Amino acid sequence: MAWEPILWLIFFLLNIALIALILYQIVCLSDLEADYMNPYESSSRINNVILKEYVLQGVFCILFLVTGHWFLFLLTVLPTYYNLKKFLSRQHLIDVTEVFRAIDFEKKLRIAKLAFYLIFFIVVIVRFSNAGAFSTVLSVLRSNSKDLDVRSSVLEF
Repeated sequence: MAWEPILWLIFFLLNIALIALILYQIVCLSDLEADYMNPYESSSRINNVILKEYVLQGVFCILFLVTGHWFLFLLTVLPTYYNLKKFLSRQHLIDVTEVFRAIDFEKKLRIAKLAFYLIFFIVVIVRFSNAGAFSTVLSVLRSNSKDLDVRSSVLEF
């Protein structure tokens, strides 16, 4: 049926959400670095979206596993493992007292995550367009209607 385009649409929406969360964290860190925001406000805003990012990344990875996209699953399992390792060791939250010491590392980490998600964004868009085009071609070929038979309409003249 037409499950493949719907599946890639879900991947597309999850990827957009992950990119938005990472961009929000980068903007908060940049505002903190430029002294537009105090450390308490910045760290609380980032800490509010970190868990959402980790859950979405886990769902992204599990969906690739369940749907049988093994190569993409293997690519997403590395950041998921890193996020899980940080979460279980309770190092996933940004500490207000040490935010200025780790601001460069945190920004570089989030920029690397953003690059990773942008690469996946391109892959998902390409696969989504291929799945959509392929399903429409298959639906035309599987049609049982005799009106679409070009040979019979040409021979009637």
